[in-house]
Amino acid sequence: MMEQPNNLTSIKNTSNNIWQNIKDGAIIAADTIRYTPEALGELAADTKLAYEYWQKMNQTGRQLVNTYGPRQGADIDNYYHPLLQCELAKISPISRDLGLRLGYAKEMWDYHKKKGTMPMSVISADSQKDLQNNLYGSNLGYDNPNKSCEDMPDDRRTPNMRKANIR
Repeated sequence: MMEQPNNLTSIKNTSNNIWQNIKDGAIIAADTIRYTPEALGELAADTKLAYEYWQKMNQTGRQLVNTYGPRQGADIDNYYHPLLQCELAKISPISRDLGLRLGYAKEMWDYHKKKGTMPMSVISADSQKDLQNNLYGSNLGYDNPNKSCEDMPDDRRTPNMRKANIR
């Protein structure tokens, strides 16, 4: 008689990417519950700020493509990820924490949106880069409360962003 695989063991296998993503999402959701109603209001304000930066990043991308041609909007997120996280880190420790959580949730969303459309190694490398940029920006804002977030990640601006004087 052939032994049946243990489904519970395969579900608990953290090397299974989908289950790891579900576990990560559940941890973020459960840990976020500890926030007070005031912090949830701050979450709403932080989300609005993130949306405004996302719109600005998209506008910059369109401007660069229109001025310099196709693919010239690539890599602008290397500036905008740290810029947003820097600003959030300066608001409060809660906004800093929520900003990093929102960034992680965004990368989980991107993974599900992109899977099947490009190699997994490309998706993973892009998410890892974005998460590193998020942490870089968060640390800049936290460690330098009196410096401008627009100036600190200046080294992350693309050459065409510099030419067009875009921040």
